[in-house]
Amino acid sequence: MRETTLAFILASLSTSCLADVEFLHWWTSKGESKALNVLEQHLLEHNIPLTHSPILGGGGDSAMTVLQARALAGNTPDIAQIEGPSIKAWDDVGIVHTINQTALEQSWDQNLYPLTIDINKTDNGYVALPITLHRLNWMWVNHSLLEKLELSVPKTWPEMFQAMEKAKQADLIPLAIGEQAWQVALLFESLVIANGGVDFYYKALVELQRDHIDTEQMRLALRQLRQISNLVATQHPNQNWDTATQALAENKALFQLGGDWILGDLLASDVKVPEQIGCYSAPQSHNAFLYNMDSFIFMAASDFTQQQATEVANALADKTFQAKFNQTKGSIPVRTDIDLTGFNPCQIQSHDDFIQATKNGLAVPSMTDSMAVNPVAQQAINSEIFRYYRSPEVTEDEVLKRIISIAKST
Repeated sequence: MRETTLAFILASLSTSCLADVEFLHWWTSKGESKALNVLEQHLLEHNIPLTHSPILGGGGDSAMTVLQARALAGNTPDIAQIEGPSIKAWDDVGIVHTINQTALEQSWDQNLYPLTIDINKTDNGYVALPITLHRLNWMWVNHSLLEKLELSVPKTWPEMFQAMEKAKQADLIPLAIGEQAWQVALLFESLVIANGGVDFYYKALVELQRDHIDTEQMRLALRQLRQISNLVATQHPNQNWDTATQALAENKALFQLGGDWILGDLLASDVKVPEQIGCYSAPQSHNAFLYNMDSFIFMAASDFTQQQATEVANALADKTFQAKFNQTKGSIPVRTDIDLTGFNPCQIQSHDDFIQATKNGLAVPSMTDSMAVNPVAQQAINSEIFRYYRSPEVTEDEVLKRIISIAKST
């Protein structure tokens, strides 16, 4: 009895004395900050204080550069936000804790979507904790401006261009977009899907099959991207996505294309969605569900043990927390057993679309947003697409040759 009591006391002390846990991430917008507050308060309820290390840059490239530098210096954070193939790459390095105990207790093999398991599980078991599933090929529409311009929601890209032309003539921002490589490349992905379909997109930008890169479908997508660049050329360079969302919310912009992190920011600004700002599939989406997924890895270090990692993972795997976090973030849960009562209609639509797309083989990972190819190839392709978007002198031939060269090196 005495030994049992002593063990209980020691376990309690271990939990109550857990030092500040450092979390490296790139969630810095209004909606993301609100979701982070949910996370921080939840951990405090479990006696786990959190220290934030936010890195500006919504696409996460800057945060990954910082993480790599800190790993080389032997100064890793305790937890890091991560996406896609990078999870397996960090596991290969051998400096992440497994969270198999949490996965077993939470029945992840039964309660996670299959693609969630594929992304977060390696030969060592679960090495990352999945937290959000985002749809990326959303079109966000300002309904009052649409009505003012006497337009209907565009279903095709020709209709989209007509609407954007009319918005520009009315001195409105046709399409709210920041001039950052990942934002432009994400837009390009929707154009590729529109012109080639889901299977073509997968072969061209996920598998990087060279015979699908220099094609008429890709050339048409590039011409349309150049057309968009000419229409929105007056926007501020290096504008963050959340600044673009603010223009949409303030009735300055007609459209924005991007992931449902936009929903999180709209809700944080008390914008009524979908009444004021509607959510629609990107034009000619072919029922595709273009996705990315946020996960957390737990870095193995002398001052952050396996036991501590498991304690934090247990708290973050909680169903109630994951529901509230996703509801605030604008995303949908990665688990199959979370009730969506109280979620926004756009999130419920996203969930339904995801289930249908998964059944039909139309759920595809985003190359741009770290879900499909290795980080070096991803950043190189994003840079080439962005260079084409910003520089009229760059030709289709030039950018396609460069992408083929990148594909050869993977």
